[in-house]
Amino acid sequence: MVRKLIYLILVFLLVGCSRGNNGVTEVKFWHVMGGPLGKALNELIDEFNEENPGIHIASVSMGNYQALTQKIMASILAGNPPTIAQVYESWTSSLMRADAIQPIEDFIRGEDGLSDEEISDIFPVFIRDNTWDGRFITIPFNKSVTTYFYNMDMFEDDGIERFPDTWDEFVEVAKRLTKDIDGDGEPDVWGTAFPVSATMFEQILYAKGGQLLSPDEKHPMFQCEEGIEAIEFIHDLIYTHDVAYLTTGYEHQDDFIAGNVAMISGSSVSYSFIREAKPSFRMGLAPPPGDKKKAVFIAGTNVAIFRNSGEKEKEAAWKFLKWFTSSEIQARWAIVTGYLPIRESTLELPDVRKHLQAVPGLKDVWASLDYALIEPRAPGWLVGRRLLSDIGIEPVLRGGMGVKESFARCAKEIERALALE
Repeated sequence: MVRKLIYLILVFLLVGCSRGNNGVTEVKFWHVMGGPLGKALNELIDEFNEENPGIHIASVSMGNYQALTQKIMASILAGNPPTIAQVYESWTSSLMRADAIQPIEDFIRGEDGLSDEEISDIFPVFIRDNTWDGRFITIPFNKSVTTYFYNMDMFEDDGIERFPDTWDEFVEVAKRLTKDIDGDGEPDVWGTAFPVSATMFEQILYAKGGQLLSPDEKHPMFQCEEGIEAIEFIHDLIYTHDVAYLTTGYEHQDDFIAGNVAMISGSSVSYSFIREAKPSFRMGLAPPPGDKKKAVFIAGTNVAIFRNSGEKEKEAAWKFLKWFTSSEIQARWAIVTGYLPIRESTLELPDVRKHLQAVPGLKDVWASLDYALIEPRAPGWLVGRRLLSDIGIEPVLRGGMGVKESFARCAKEIERALALE
Protein backbone atom coordinates (compact mmCIF):
# COMPACT_ATOMS: atom_id res chain seq x y z
CA MET A 1 0.00 0.00 0.00
CA VAL A 2 2.82 2.42 0.92
CA ARG A 3 4.70 1.54 -2.29
CA LYS A 4 1.58 2.15 -4.32
CA LEU A 5 1.05 5.54 -2.66
CA ILE A 6 4.68 6.55 -3.29
CA TYR A 7 4.33 5.47 -6.92
CA LEU A 8 1.18 7.55 -7.40
CA ILE A 9 2.87 10.60 -5.84
CA LEU A 10 5.86 10.21 -8.17
CA VAL A 11 3.57 9.89 -11.20
CA PHE A 12 1.67 13.00 -10.10
CA LEU A 13 4.88 14.98 -9.68
CA LEU A 14 6.21 13.85 -13.05
CA VAL A 15 2.97 14.80 -14.79
CA GLY A 16 2.82 18.14 -12.98
CA CYS A 17 6.39 18.95 -14.00
CA SER A 18 6.19 17.58 -17.52
CA ARG A 19 5.76 20.95 -19.21
CA GLY A 20 8.91 22.28 -17.63
CA ASN A 21 10.90 19.11 -18.31
CA ASN A 22 10.00 18.63 -21.96
CA GLY A 23 11.63 21.87 -23.04
CA VAL A 24 8.42 23.92 -23.28
CA THR A 25 8.48 27.38 -21.70
CA GLU A 26 5.13 28.32 -20.20
CA VAL A 27 3.98 31.94 -20.23
CA LYS A 28 1.05 32.74 -17.94
CA PHE A 29 -1.13 35.41 -19.50
CA TRP A 30 -3.80 36.91 -17.24
CA HIS A 31 -6.54 38.88 -18.99
CA VAL A 32 -10.29 39.53 -18.88
CA MET A 33 -11.24 38.68 -22.45
CA GLY A 34 -14.43 36.61 -22.58
CA GLY A 35 -17.22 35.81 -25.03
CA PRO A 36 -16.42 36.48 -28.71
CA LEU A 37 -13.42 38.63 -27.74
CA GLY A 38 -11.98 35.83 -25.63
CA LYS A 39 -12.62 33.37 -28.43
CA ALA A 40 -10.74 35.59 -30.88
CA LEU A 41 -7.81 35.97 -28.49
CA ASN A 42 -7.59 32.27 -27.70
CA GLU A 43 -7.67 31.34 -31.38
CA LEU A 44 -4.66 33.58 -31.97
CA ILE A 45 -2.90 32.18 -28.89
CA ASP A 46 -3.52 28.62 -30.12
CA GLU A 47 -2.07 29.57 -33.49
CA PHE A 48 1.04 31.05 -31.88
CA ASN A 49 1.49 27.99 -29.67
CA GLU A 50 1.25 25.69 -32.69
CA GLU A 51 3.82 27.75 -34.62
CA ASN A 52 6.15 27.85 -31.60
CA PRO A 53 6.21 24.36 -30.05
CA GLY A 54 8.85 25.42 -27.53
CA ILE A 55 6.48 28.01 -26.00
CA HIS A 56 3.06 27.62 -24.42
CA ILE A 57 1.03 30.77 -23.78
CA ALA A 58 -1.34 29.77 -20.96
CA SER A 59 -4.42 31.95 -21.37
CA VAL A 60 -6.22 32.65 -18.07
CA SER A 61 -9.30 34.89 -18.01
CA MET A 62 -10.04 36.58 -14.70
CA GLY A 63 -13.55 37.59 -15.73
CA ASN A 64 -13.41 41.32 -14.98
CA TYR A 65 -10.89 44.09 -14.35
CA GLN A 66 -11.55 44.35 -10.63
CA ALA A 67 -10.74 40.67 -10.15
CA LEU A 68 -7.70 41.03 -12.39
CA THR A 69 -6.19 43.95 -10.47
CA GLN A 70 -6.80 42.24 -7.12
CA LYS A 71 -5.21 39.05 -8.39
CA ILE A 72 -2.19 40.91 -9.78
CA MET A 73 -1.57 42.82 -6.55
CA ALA A 74 -1.94 39.65 -4.45
CA SER A 75 0.45 37.73 -6.73
CA ILE A 76 3.08 40.45 -6.45
CA LEU A 77 2.86 40.43 -2.66
CA ALA A 78 3.21 36.64 -2.76
CA GLY A 79 6.18 36.89 -5.14
CA ASN A 80 4.41 34.81 -7.79
CA PRO A 81 3.03 37.10 -10.51
CA PRO A 82 2.02 35.93 -13.99
CA THR A 83 4.48 36.42 -16.83
CA ILE A 84 2.23 38.96 -18.56
CA ALA A 85 -1.12 40.58 -17.88
CA GLN A 86 -3.46 43.29 -19.08
CA VAL A 87 -2.96 46.54 -17.15
CA TYR A 88 -4.51 49.98 -17.17
CA GLU A 89 -2.20 52.98 -17.18
CA SER A 90 -2.98 53.93 -13.57
CA TRP A 91 -2.12 50.36 -12.52
CA THR A 92 1.15 50.65 -14.42
CA SER A 93 2.10 53.77 -12.48
CA SER A 94 1.58 51.88 -9.20
CA LEU A 95 3.37 48.75 -10.41
CA MET A 96 6.36 50.79 -11.53
CA ARG A 97 6.71 52.27 -8.07
CA ALA A 98 6.73 48.73 -6.69
CA ASP A 99 9.41 47.80 -9.27
CA ALA A 100 7.15 44.95 -10.37
CA ILE A 101 7.33 45.53 -14.14
CA GLN A 102 10.13 44.68 -16.54
CA PRO A 103 10.06 47.60 -19.01
CA ILE A 104 9.15 46.61 -22.54
CA GLU A 105 11.97 48.94 -23.56
CA ASP A 106 14.43 46.22 -22.49
CA PHE A 107 12.97 43.91 -25.13
CA ILE A 108 12.14 46.44 -27.85
CA ARG A 109 15.75 47.65 -27.84
CA GLY A 110 17.15 44.15 -27.37
CA GLU A 111 18.70 41.75 -29.86
CA ASP A 112 15.29 40.46 -30.98
CA GLY A 113 13.57 43.82 -30.61
CA LEU A 114 11.97 46.26 -33.02
CA SER A 115 13.72 48.39 -35.59
CA ASP A 116 13.33 52.17 -35.56
CA GLU A 117 11.08 51.79 -38.59
CA GLU A 118 8.85 49.30 -36.75
CA ILE A 119 8.64 51.57 -33.72
CA SER A 120 7.70 54.59 -35.84
CA ASP A 121 4.95 52.44 -37.39
CA ILE A 122 3.08 52.44 -34.07
CA PHE A 123 0.44 55.17 -33.85
CA PRO A 124 1.94 58.07 -31.84
CA VAL A 125 -0.92 58.12 -29.32
CA PHE A 126 -0.12 54.52 -28.37
CA ILE A 127 3.55 55.35 -27.97
CA ARG A 128 2.62 58.20 -25.61
CA ASP A 129 0.23 55.94 -23.76
CA ASN A 130 2.89 53.30 -23.07
CA THR A 131 5.89 55.56 -22.40
CA TRP A 132 7.03 56.79 -19.00
CA ASP A 133 10.08 59.06 -18.72
CA GLY A 134 11.00 58.36 -22.35
CA ARG A 135 10.94 54.56 -22.03
CA PHE A 136 8.44 51.96 -23.22
CA ILE A 137 7.05 50.33 -20.09
CA THR A 138 4.09 48.40 -21.53
CA ILE A 139 2.81 47.54 -25.00
CA PRO A 140 -0.69 48.33 -26.39
CA PHE A 141 -3.16 45.47 -26.41
CA ASN A 142 -6.96 45.89 -26.62
CA LYS A 143 -7.26 49.55 -27.55
CA SER A 144 -10.43 51.28 -28.65
CA VAL A 145 -11.63 54.82 -29.24
CA THR A 146 -14.92 56.61 -28.55
CA THR A 147 -17.30 56.07 -31.48
CA TYR A 148 -20.81 57.20 -32.38
CA PHE A 149 -23.18 54.77 -34.06
CA TYR A 150 -26.13 56.13 -35.99
CA ASN A 151 -29.14 54.89 -37.94
CA MET A 152 -28.37 55.76 -41.55
CA ASP A 153 -31.94 55.02 -42.65
CA MET A 154 -33.33 57.59 -40.20
CA PHE A 155 -30.79 60.13 -41.39
CA GLU A 156 -31.71 59.55 -45.02
CA ASP A 157 -35.46 59.64 -44.38
CA ASP A 158 -35.08 63.02 -42.70
CA GLY A 159 -32.74 64.44 -45.35
CA ILE A 160 -29.71 64.54 -43.03
CA GLU A 161 -26.66 64.01 -45.20
CA ARG A 162 -23.93 63.42 -42.61
CA PHE A 163 -23.26 62.88 -38.94
CA PRO A 164 -22.98 66.19 -37.02
CA ASP A 165 -19.52 67.68 -36.92
CA THR A 166 -20.03 69.90 -33.84
CA TRP A 167 -21.96 69.47 -30.59
CA ASP A 168 -24.30 72.33 -31.54
CA GLU A 169 -25.10 70.49 -34.77
CA PHE A 170 -25.60 67.33 -32.71
CA VAL A 171 -28.41 69.04 -30.77
CA GLU A 172 -30.13 70.18 -33.95
CA VAL A 173 -29.90 66.74 -35.56
CA ALA A 174 -31.15 65.09 -32.36
CA LYS A 175 -34.16 67.44 -32.37
CA ARG A 176 -35.04 66.46 -35.92
CA LEU A 177 -34.74 62.76 -35.17
CA THR A 178 -36.75 62.79 -31.92
CA LYS A 179 -40.33 61.95 -32.96
CA ASP A 180 -43.70 61.36 -31.37
CA ILE A 181 -45.10 58.93 -33.90
CA ASP A 182 -48.33 57.92 -32.15
CA GLY A 183 -49.24 61.43 -30.98
CA ASP A 184 -49.41 60.66 -27.26
CA GLY A 185 -47.06 63.51 -26.33
CA GLU A 186 -44.09 61.24 -25.63
CA PRO A 187 -41.28 60.49 -28.11
CA ASP A 188 -41.34 57.04 -29.67
CA VAL A 189 -37.96 57.62 -31.31
CA TRP A 190 -35.25 59.55 -29.48
CA GLY A 191 -32.32 61.47 -30.89
CA THR A 192 -29.91 59.87 -28.43
CA ALA A 193 -29.58 58.03 -25.11
CA PHE A 194 -26.68 57.32 -22.80
CA PRO A 195 -25.77 56.00 -19.34
CA VAL A 196 -24.11 58.09 -16.65
CA SER A 197 -20.45 57.97 -17.64
CA ALA A 198 -17.31 60.04 -17.40
CA THR A 199 -16.49 59.37 -21.06
CA MET A 200 -19.00 61.71 -22.71
CA PHE A 201 -18.23 64.46 -20.20
CA GLU A 202 -14.49 64.13 -20.79
CA GLN A 203 -14.65 64.50 -24.53
CA ILE A 204 -16.98 67.53 -24.38
CA LEU A 205 -14.81 69.07 -21.64
CA TYR A 206 -11.67 68.80 -23.79
CA ALA A 207 -13.50 69.86 -26.95
CA LYS A 208 -14.36 73.07 -25.12
CA GLY A 209 -10.73 73.57 -24.12
CA GLY A 210 -10.86 72.26 -20.55
CA GLN A 211 -8.99 69.44 -18.85
CA LEU A 212 -9.54 66.87 -16.12
CA LEU A 213 -6.43 67.34 -13.99
CA SER A 214 -3.50 69.73 -13.65
CA PRO A 215 -0.43 68.92 -15.80
CA ASP A 216 1.25 67.17 -12.86
CA GLU A 217 -1.97 65.15 -12.30
CA LYS A 218 -2.15 66.15 -8.65
CA HIS A 219 -5.17 68.48 -8.70
CA PRO A 220 -8.61 68.25 -10.36
CA MET A 221 -9.48 70.93 -12.91
CA PHE A 222 -12.76 69.64 -14.38
CA GLN A 223 -14.75 72.01 -12.11
CA CYS A 224 -13.62 74.92 -14.29
CA GLU A 225 -15.87 77.00 -16.54
CA GLU A 226 -15.45 74.55 -19.45
CA GLY A 227 -16.41 71.66 -17.18
CA ILE A 228 -19.57 73.41 -16.03
CA GLU A 229 -20.47 74.13 -19.66
CA ALA A 230 -19.85 70.47 -20.57
CA ILE A 231 -22.08 68.96 -17.87
CA GLU A 232 -24.79 71.57 -18.48
CA PHE A 233 -24.74 70.64 -22.17
CA ILE A 234 -25.35 66.97 -21.33
CA HIS A 235 -28.01 67.92 -18.77
CA ASP A 236 -29.82 70.08 -21.33
CA LEU A 237 -29.97 67.24 -23.86
CA ILE A 238 -32.27 65.48 -21.38
CA TYR A 239 -34.20 68.24 -19.62
CA THR A 240 -34.20 71.26 -21.95
CA HIS A 241 -34.05 69.92 -25.48
CA ASP A 242 -35.94 66.69 -24.67
CA VAL A 243 -33.92 64.67 -27.15
CA ALA A 244 -32.26 62.17 -24.79
CA TYR A 245 -32.80 59.96 -21.77
CA LEU A 246 -30.56 58.24 -19.25
CA THR A 247 -30.05 54.49 -19.36
CA THR A 248 -28.18 51.90 -17.35
CA GLY A 249 -25.69 49.32 -18.58
CA TYR A 250 -26.11 48.62 -22.29
CA GLU A 251 -29.79 49.59 -22.45
CA HIS A 252 -29.01 52.46 -24.85
CA GLN A 253 -27.28 50.00 -27.19
CA ASP A 254 -30.26 47.63 -27.10
CA ASP A 255 -32.65 50.52 -27.79
CA PHE A 256 -30.51 51.62 -30.72
CA ILE A 257 -30.54 48.12 -32.19
CA ALA A 258 -34.33 48.04 -31.76
CA GLY A 259 -34.64 51.27 -33.76
CA ASN A 260 -35.85 53.41 -30.84
CA VAL A 261 -32.77 55.67 -30.69
CA ALA A 262 -31.07 57.36 -33.64
CA MET A 263 -27.53 57.96 -32.28
CA ILE A 264 -25.55 56.40 -29.44
CA SER A 265 -22.00 56.59 -28.20
CA GLY A 266 -19.84 53.56 -27.50
CA SER A 267 -16.34 52.41 -28.24
CA SER A 268 -15.04 51.12 -31.56
CA VAL A 269 -15.23 47.59 -30.16
CA SER A 270 -19.00 48.04 -29.68
CA TYR A 271 -19.28 47.58 -33.43
CA SER A 272 -18.66 43.83 -33.20
CA PHE A 273 -21.47 43.41 -30.64
CA ILE A 274 -23.97 45.58 -32.53
CA ARG A 275 -23.10 43.82 -35.78
CA GLU A 276 -23.69 40.47 -34.09
CA ALA A 277 -27.24 41.56 -33.22
CA LYS A 278 -27.98 42.15 -36.94
CA PRO A 279 -30.00 45.41 -36.75
CA SER A 280 -32.61 45.85 -39.47
CA PHE A 281 -31.19 49.19 -40.62
CA ARG A 282 -27.96 50.46 -42.17
CA MET A 283 -25.55 51.57 -39.48
CA GLY A 284 -22.95 54.30 -39.77
CA LEU A 285 -19.98 55.10 -37.53
CA ALA A 286 -18.44 58.48 -36.76
CA PRO A 287 -16.01 60.10 -34.32
CA PRO A 288 -17.60 62.28 -31.63
CA PRO A 289 -18.52 65.86 -32.59
CA GLY A 290 -16.25 68.74 -31.62
CA ASP A 291 -16.48 72.28 -30.28
CA LYS A 292 -13.45 74.58 -30.19
CA LYS A 293 -11.54 71.48 -31.25
CA LYS A 294 -12.04 67.76 -31.77
CA ALA A 295 -11.44 65.54 -28.76
CA VAL A 296 -11.56 61.78 -28.36
CA PHE A 297 -10.02 59.45 -25.80
CA ILE A 298 -8.50 56.04 -26.34
CA ALA A 299 -9.57 53.30 -23.98
CA GLY A 300 -8.57 49.73 -23.21
CA THR A 301 -5.50 48.20 -21.65
CA ASN A 302 -1.87 47.48 -22.37
CA VAL A 303 0.22 44.42 -21.50
CA ALA A 304 3.00 44.35 -18.92
CA ILE A 305 5.80 41.81 -18.44
CA PHE A 306 6.44 41.14 -14.75
CA ARG A 307 9.96 41.42 -13.44
CA ASN A 308 9.75 38.44 -11.07
CA SER A 309 9.19 35.95 -13.92
CA GLY A 310 11.99 33.73 -15.18
CA GLU A 311 14.22 35.02 -17.96
CA LYS A 312 13.09 32.30 -20.39
CA GLU A 313 9.46 33.10 -19.65
CA LYS A 314 10.01 36.81 -20.24
CA GLU A 315 11.84 36.17 -23.52
CA ALA A 316 9.03 33.85 -24.64
CA ALA A 317 6.44 36.45 -23.61
CA TRP A 318 8.19 39.09 -25.71
CA LYS A 319 8.24 36.77 -28.69
CA PHE A 320 4.47 36.37 -28.38
CA LEU A 321 3.85 40.11 -27.94
CA LYS A 322 6.05 40.95 -30.91
CA TRP A 323 4.07 38.45 -32.99
CA PHE A 324 0.71 39.68 -31.69
CA THR A 325 1.51 43.32 -32.49
CA SER A 326 2.73 42.61 -36.02
CA SER A 327 0.71 44.25 -38.82
CA GLU A 328 -0.77 41.01 -40.11
CA ILE A 329 -2.00 39.77 -36.74
CA GLN A 330 -3.25 43.23 -35.80
CA ALA A 331 -5.30 43.29 -39.00
CA ARG A 332 -7.05 40.06 -38.06
CA TRP A 333 -7.54 41.18 -34.45
CA ALA A 334 -9.08 44.50 -35.53
CA ILE A 335 -11.42 43.04 -38.14
CA VAL A 336 -12.80 40.33 -35.85
CA THR A 337 -13.05 42.28 -32.57
CA GLY A 338 -13.42 45.95 -33.46
CA TYR A 339 -10.31 46.88 -31.48
CA LEU A 340 -7.91 49.31 -33.09
CA PRO A 341 -4.80 48.14 -34.90
CA ILE A 342 -1.73 49.65 -33.26
CA ARG A 343 0.32 49.93 -36.46
CA GLU A 344 -0.27 52.44 -39.22
CA SER A 345 0.94 49.96 -41.87
CA THR A 346 -2.01 47.73 -41.01
CA LEU A 347 -4.26 50.17 -42.84
CA GLU A 348 -2.53 49.35 -46.12
CA LEU A 349 -3.23 45.59 -45.99
CA PRO A 350 -5.85 44.39 -48.52
CA ASP A 351 -8.21 42.82 -45.95
CA VAL A 352 -8.17 45.98 -43.85
CA ARG A 353 -8.82 48.21 -46.86
CA LYS A 354 -11.78 46.01 -47.77
CA HIS A 355 -13.06 46.15 -44.18
CA LEU A 356 -12.82 49.95 -44.04
CA GLN A 357 -14.77 50.23 -47.29
CA ALA A 358 -17.46 47.85 -46.01
CA VAL A 359 -18.14 49.66 -42.72
CA PRO A 360 -19.46 53.22 -43.30
CA GLY A 361 -17.50 55.75 -41.27
CA LEU A 362 -14.97 53.34 -39.75
CA LYS A 363 -12.13 54.99 -41.64
CA ASP A 364 -13.00 58.33 -40.00
CA VAL A 365 -13.14 56.68 -36.58
CA TRP A 366 -9.68 55.21 -37.01
CA ALA A 367 -8.45 58.57 -38.35
CA SER A 368 -9.43 60.15 -35.02
CA LEU A 369 -6.26 58.55 -33.62
CA ASP A 370 -4.45 61.53 -35.15
CA TYR A 371 -5.86 63.78 -32.42
CA ALA A 372 -6.74 61.20 -29.75
CA LEU A 373 -5.95 61.82 -26.09
CA ILE A 374 -4.93 59.58 -23.21
CA GLU A 375 -6.52 59.70 -19.78
CA PRO A 376 -4.58 60.67 -16.64
CA ARG A 377 -2.18 57.93 -15.52
CA ALA A 378 -1.79 58.85 -11.85
CA PRO A 379 -2.48 55.84 -9.58
CA GLY A 380 -5.23 57.83 -7.84
CA TRP A 381 -7.14 58.30 -11.09
CA LEU A 382 -8.37 54.69 -10.88
CA VAL A 383 -10.55 55.85 -7.99
CA GLY A 384 -10.84 59.42 -9.23
CA ARG A 385 -12.58 58.51 -12.46
CA ARG A 386 -15.21 56.52 -10.61
CA LEU A 387 -15.73 59.40 -8.20
CA LEU A 388 -16.20 61.79 -11.13
CA SER A 389 -18.98 59.62 -12.48
CA ASP A 390 -20.66 58.66 -9.19
CA ILE A 391 -20.56 61.83 -7.10
CA GLY A 392 -19.77 64.47 -9.72
CA ILE A 393 -21.82 63.73 -12.83
CA GLU A 394 -24.66 61.47 -11.68
CA PRO A 395 -26.16 63.80 -9.04
CA VAL A 396 -26.40 66.52 -11.70
CA LEU A 397 -27.94 64.34 -14.38
CA ARG A 398 -30.36 62.73 -11.95
CA GLY A 399 -31.48 66.15 -10.76
CA GLY A 400 -30.38 65.75 -7.17
CA MET A 401 -27.74 68.48 -6.95
CA GLY A 402 -26.61 71.64 -8.69
CA VAL A 403 -23.54 71.60 -10.91
CA LYS A 404 -21.25 73.82 -8.83
CA GLU A 405 -22.12 72.11 -5.56
CA SER A 406 -21.72 68.63 -7.00
CA PHE A 407 -18.44 69.41 -8.76
CA ALA A 408 -16.95 71.18 -5.74
CA ARG A 409 -17.68 68.19 -3.51
CA CYS A 410 -16.37 65.77 -6.14
CA ALA A 411 -13.17 67.76 -6.69
CA LYS A 412 -12.34 67.56 -2.96
CA GLU A 413 -12.75 63.78 -2.96
CA ILE A 414 -10.64 63.34 -6.09
CA GLU A 415 -7.96 65.59 -4.60
CA ARG A 416 -7.79 63.18 -1.65
CA ALA A 417 -7.63 60.16 -3.95
CA LEU A 418 -4.77 61.67 -5.92
CA ALA A 419 -2.88 62.43 -2.70
CA LEU A 420 -3.04 58.80 -1.56
CA GLU A 421 -0.64 57.52 -4.25
